[in-house]
Amino acid sequence: MKNQFKVLVALFSLVILTYSCKDEEVFEIPLDEEAQTHNNETAGHLARTCGMTQKMDKLLSDPTYRQKHEKKLKKVEAVLQNFAYKSACTSPIIIPVAVHFQNATNTNLACLRQLAQTQIDVLNADFAGTNNDISKWDQAASYFPGVSNGEACIRFCIADQNHPAGFGLSNGDPAVTLNKTSGDENNSWRGYMNIFVQTNTGVLGYAPLGGSGNGDGVVIDAMAFGSGNGCGNIAPDEPYNLGRTLTHEVGHYLLLDHIWGDGCNTDDEVADTPDQKSDYYGCPSLTESSCGSRDLHMNYMDYVNDACMYMFSAGQVSRMESYIASSLANLTNNASSKCSEVNGGTSDGGNGGGTDGGTTETCTTPSQATVQNLSSSQVKLTWAAQPGASNYLLRYSKVGSTEWALKHGLSTSQTLTGLSSNTQYQYQLVTKCPSGWTSWSSLYTFTTTGGSTGGGSNCNGEEVTIKVVLDEYGSETSWELVNESGNTVTTGGTYTDYQEGAVKSKTVCLPRACYTLYLDDAYGDGICCDYGNGSLEVINQGSVIAESDGYFGYYDIIDFCVGEAGLRKVDQRKDTKDKSKAKKM
Repeated sequence: MKNQFKVLVALFSLVILTYSCKDEEVFEIPLDEEAQTHNNETAGHLARTCGMTQKMDKLLSDPTYRQKHEKKLKKVEAVLQNFAYKSACTSPIIIPVAVHFQNATNTNLACLRQLAQTQIDVLNADFAGTNNDISKWDQAASYFPGVSNGEACIRFCIADQNHPAGFGLSNGDPAVTLNKTSGDENNSWRGYMNIFVQTNTGVLGYAPLGGSGNGDGVVIDAMAFGSGNGCGNIAPDEPYNLGRTLTHEVGHYLLLDHIWGDGCNTDDEVADTPDQKSDYYGCPSLTESSCGSRDLHMNYMDYVNDACMYMFSAGQVSRMESYIASSLANLTNNASSKCSEVNGGTSDGGNGGGTDGGTTETCTTPSQATVQNLSSSQVKLTWAAQPGASNYLLRYSKVGSTEWALKHGLSTSQTLTGLSSNTQYQYQLVTKCPSGWTSWSSLYTFTTTGGSTGGGSNCNGEEVTIKVVLDEYGSETSWELVNESGNTVTTGGTYTDYQEGAVKSKTVCLPRACYTLYLDDAYGDGICCDYGNGSLEVINQGSVIAESDGYFGYYDIIDFCVGEAGLRKVDQRKDTKDKSKAKKM
């Protein structure tokens, strides 16, 4: 297999590698001219190349995918503002993994299962910072003031329970398939981080920049998967035989770019990684520098040999953990049913500590919150205070949904509004302690009460219709109508994503009084005009009395009164839209 590739090492040369995707589209992958000067140690072997950029170019050519991707970038930045790196890890985030060997020959499933486990062991050690060669950082650290080795509180497990049907797997079997899949996506394996091991890819691997857990995954060439002797034609080859290619590609899947970004003037979106002009190959000297600083080429997100990459930075770890929290709940919530190693209650804030006002010496994850139903659409969650806590994060969604809403603050309670009546919701909590963020709590649920929409044909007042036109992300949109006594009259939302232009209306009978209508966007980018032309209208007797053009930040507030002459608008005020929220590629 390796005879099909040759690296031509010469100054001012250009190496073009091609590979074919499942739809037979051919990509050209040029290696940086200057980087070839660092590539002497890889002569005679396939140079480390990653097809992430080409994969993303293809995905982003789909406008729908591009919108979703931009939204993911916005969400992770919002979470990063409230997350801080923590070095202690008592309860790691568990991500279920499935490994799919494709076009494998001269081997058997038992051998491949062992190879897969060996590779996942490498992956877990690299992410946790417990890899055998991390001691090299002791020598390198002095060259990089302000950079700390990152230890991710993440653990990957090969799923062994409740497998999809049709793959010949029973409970207890590891989720390893042999010639049962093709390509780089499989809908049967939604809720897993999939690893597709393929032969003759032309690159060592590729992954989307920010995976979705919807059947997608990471592609690794057969010559770069795992370590040891391999199995048949699935055989790791020097200098990529230590399993680090998967570490690199999983970094992409969790939203890490290449460490050099796109040169000195384009960052990798991680604050503590030094600017770097281009990629490195082989095993460079610690004295290598560009962009006015030493280059962190021993980082897993560079292109050096397996033996010469051995660390993530603390900032990279924070970015990956924040991405998991904001966009991959469908993976983490799947772990308890897929991985037998997961205990029923993985929260390190269990045992009910402090729920009855008792004193606890440890700042940890809150236990289950007390639930108070305020109305059919409002619920108040209250939890025990943690000593030394500087922030709490609450995420919640309808049971079965993968779209989560986030609330944060130092308060030990949050009121959730705009909920659907008679509906079961799920939530999790996490604490920011002096040592950093704890792990997410166990998954808890509550059910809203039933309710009526009000109104009717015998309205003793004015019938008012609230009409909302949705943008692409309805899960962020909600509204609440409050009377002059501060009591909630009725609410709407949140709604389902990806139904841009859909109209949602609710009619209510309002007695003579004054009212305030709150239109909210949970992310803070309004409902117009980056992801559709969302808007709101207040309608009475067929006429629009007040409206929102959807161009606001977190809220648009409309005051109106119902009197003898009907409805009249009194005032309107909105949160100014932060244009940086609409991050473009």
